[in-house]
Amino acid sequence: GSCPDGSTTRLTQSGPLTPVSNPTLLTVTQAHQLNVYFLRTYGSGIKTLACSLVQPCIIVENMSQVANDPPRGPKTSRLCSAASFGFIFHESVFMVAMRSRRYPLSDTLRAASDTSHDLGLSLDMPVDNQLDERPPLLDWNSYEEEQMIELCEVKLRFDGLSMFVIAAPLSPIYHPGPCLTSFVFVSVPGSRPDTSTSPKASPAKDKQPQRGQLELPTAYLVASFLDFEEYASLPKSSIVAYSILRAVPPNGKIPWTTQLVGDRSLSPRILTVAAPGSLSIATRKATVVVATTNPGGSLARGAAKPKEVPVGNLFALQLPDLSDDPDCDHPSILAPVNRTSSDCPLSMFPSPNKLLACAVSMQQTSVYTLPRAHITSGSKDTLHQSPLAQALTIALQSRRSTADISHILSLPNTPATMLHDTLFGTLTSYDVNTRLGSTNTFSMVDMMGAAVEIYRARARQTQNDDEKERYSMLSRNALNVCSVSACLTAFEDCKESEGYDLEPVWQLISLSTWVVAFLEDIMKECVFLADLADPTPNTSLNSNEVMPKEEPMDDNPFLRNWLASPIRQDPNESPHSVSLGAPILFHLVHPFALTNLRAVVFHVSSFHQYLASMTAKRENSQFARNTMLDLVSSSGLDLKVVEEILSTAIPEASAIPGVYLNSLCMLLSLKALTHLAEEVMTSFAEGHPVPAQHEQLKKIIRSLTTSSAIDKPRLFIKSSDLVDGFANLSASDRPVGDDPGIDVVTKERLLTQNPRLLCVRCGGRSQVGSEVMVAGRSSPRWKTWERMWAARCICGGSWVSGNI
Repeated sequence: GSCPDGSTTRLTQSGPLTPVSNPTLLTVTQAHQLNVYFLRTYGSGIKTLACSLVQPCIIVENMSQVANDPPRGPKTSRLCSAASFGFIFHESVFMVAMRSRRYPLSDTLRAASDTSHDLGLSLDMPVDNQLDERPPLLDWNSYEEEQMIELCEVKLRFDGLSMFVIAAPLSPIYHPGPCLTSFVFVSVPGSRPDTSTSPKASPAKDKQPQRGQLELPTAYLVASFLDFEEYASLPKSSIVAYSILRAVPPNGKIPWTTQLVGDRSLSPRILTVAAPGSLSIATRKATVVVATTNPGGSLARGAAKPKEVPVGNLFALQLPDLSDDPDCDHPSILAPVNRTSSDCPLSMFPSPNKLLACAVSMQQTSVYTLPRAHITSGSKDTLHQSPLAQALTIALQSRRSTADISHILSLPNTPATMLHDTLFGTLTSYDVNTRLGSTNTFSMVDMMGAAVEIYRARARQTQNDDEKERYSMLSRNALNVCSVSACLTAFEDCKESEGYDLEPVWQLISLSTWVVAFLEDIMKECVFLADLADPTPNTSLNSNEVMPKEEPMDDNPFLRNWLASPIRQDPNESPHSVSLGAPILFHLVHPFALTNLRAVVFHVSSFHQYLASMTAKRENSQFARNTMLDLVSSSGLDLKVVEEILSTAIPEASAIPGVYLNSLCMLLSLKALTHLAEEVMTSFAEGHPVPAQHEQLKKIIRSLTTSSAIDKPRLFIKSSDLVDGFANLSASDRPVGDDPGIDVVTKERLLTQNPRLLCVRCGGRSQVGSEVMVAGRSSPRWKTWERMWAARCICGGSWVSGNI
């Protein structure tokens, strides 16, 4: 959960712990039977446990069970029509709520079915005698819904050898509601013990007061009903809430107590479905989201009819009194004009971060935005309190999907500033959690992975070509930050005391090839900005832009196009202008990105020197050595000099007040937060250098372009370009990381047309973990590094089959 100061706390356990069953599926059948499907760790095949929920039952794994044993007696006419699971904080048990309906007995149904199309009259028998021999007519009152909600406590345990289920029915909840439409459990964690109590005090004195002050966790069962009365008017909608608490003192016969705590009528609006809402840990405020429809509406005459009209709203109701949450908005439910009466949500399921909901109506499946708290302030000190920033922080810490957050930020009606505010607020929460020593905090790379998804989703949704190109560049550069970090860990894992593990030599060469190509792109940008070293720069241009010096050969129109910047410029700008805010320059000014870039350049340079110093004894070793030597020599870069310049730039980048570095990440001290420190955080949130970093960037560019680090002819003109033809030269080749034929993890060329894995976040493809064998794949160190990405991509996205 998220706190007002930006810190987060891990919620207590809710539900049973099943250390040997992953995954576990729970279902309730119409026969009031619970089925538990699970896959034992290191086991083969799915196992099933089934127990009754209307009578005490104990079922043990690997023991004989009576599958689908139908209940006997008059209960044969009772069928479970709805069920809901409830997992309560700080409890290892879970609840099952059931609503049942009575149906006619099988004999009555059979008699009604046999006579549905045949009156049973014989031509040679009197009518009166024939009717007297027929079974009794169907009793329509037997179709009634029971006026109660049954509860059952279920324990799922593992005793070290077998899984077992214990079901204990509880006292039902009687409610005269005529027609239940939905019911859900909502759990609220109990308050934490008072940490101000002195640890040196006597336990006997402190124990009882703390227990009295500790507020127990609460669970609510929220149910909605529709009363159709005589079907002569609109139905009346109502919603009730029952609290479910542990009995105090504990009672073996009545372990749980239920009490009606909320009852509200929503007429004239009609409630169709309810779902659990957001949960505030700081205020212990829980909500339930309800979908309501309006009984009618109007359309303006004469004006053009819209394609969609609002037919209802989504409301957040506070528990326990079920009043409207004044801090939340009320999103509209839209439906096509020709289907306004049939597109009301009948079933709704929230997204993992409780921001979106997938709703099913009679006609279609729709995605709606759930009610969110209003943002009362736009200052940077309160951005971590914005709903999206809090949701992104919790999602990163809990390793949940951020697709719903990205979807909201990609909508056309979402202002671009909200992207910055969300990332800035998340960065602030990250800093607070790190300073507090949170053990479950996330990393800067995790945040960059989320930025990849956000920018990529925004690029897909926008219709403006300039905006699409801009967000695509931001997404690509954020992925490059993740790639640099992944390459760095690979070199560190394969590092030995006197060199590098040469079993995965070709894999390390692939990583080196990507790093050198990426470094070339950065150096090209620096060359385009080399005029910043001129003591008399052109003042007619914007201070953030420069104009390359005119050379005699610039009269050639081809060379003019060749020297043009690859970055898309505004129509009013010169085609030669290059912005200091290019996303790729972020790696030269931000402490975290700059530190990783320097480290990976150091490893590539050391790996190159290590191979150069060795004498190849085999043909494969000779090829590998020559390939690495050719790679560095043709790059036009002196890696050792580049690494030295980057090293000298790190202290200046990290000298901003409140900023310091550790081995993994850059931390920001909020207490000493200055304007420059805010600019560093803004740079991270926006994904490119900001004006406060331009002077530092100019110094780095001067150092790189005036030293021996760059050999410009070799940097811009490759031997392959000369072979293919001088006319094919271009300064805007495909950017690094944008080649679909390259493995996003290993940076190798994909060997098959249909790769095994596809990342749902960045769209990259990979063959990590595949059985394709190439030279050097037997290295244990490389295999260990590859297994790091078996579950997730380098950007943090989930893998799916690459054939879809």
